[in-house]
Amino acid sequence: MAEFRELTMGDEELYCNYMEEWLDNDEQIVPTVTNIAKYDNFEDLVHKLEDNKSHDQKVDNTTLFLIGEEIIGAANIRHNLNDALKKHGGHIGYGVRKKYRQQGYGTKILKKSLDYLSRIGVQEALITCDDDNEASATVILNNGGEEIESYEHEDGTVTRRFMIEIA
Repeated sequence: MAEFRELTMGDEELYCNYMEEWLDNDEQIVPTVTNIAKYDNFEDLVHKLEDNKSHDQKVDNTTLFLIGEEIIGAANIRHNLNDALKKHGGHIGYGVRKKYRQQGYGTKILKKSLDYLSRIGVQEALITCDDDNEASATVILNNGGEEIESYEHEDGTVTRRFMIEIA
């Protein structure tokens, strides 16, 4: 049975295998906060992710991983939104390891993330995805997302935006 939880120091080998798969597939690591390249080492990653719950330079956030025998995926859950996150990013950024895609894990991770937001008092969540990411749009719709106005960036790329009632 997979758990949705924070990383611990005991997860280093699982995390290294997870990160290796993202890098081997030459994919952008999602959520980006889980990318080891942003940190000095695994211990620094674990401590900084833990610190983000109470004070981050952008917004308070929590990063949880769906972990069974391996790390399946992760979500960065923002407790509130700034102006930038209202346009692109929203309350939850999530990603699923390539070999676990198309198996319902994205839907499960988003549902568990919405449950977390509900527990901390958020009643409505903004979730976004790139315009060409149909898989993510399907995950959002499967969790009750209602599409609202998209956001067009200066470079012409489009972010689809969805609202989900969670209270």
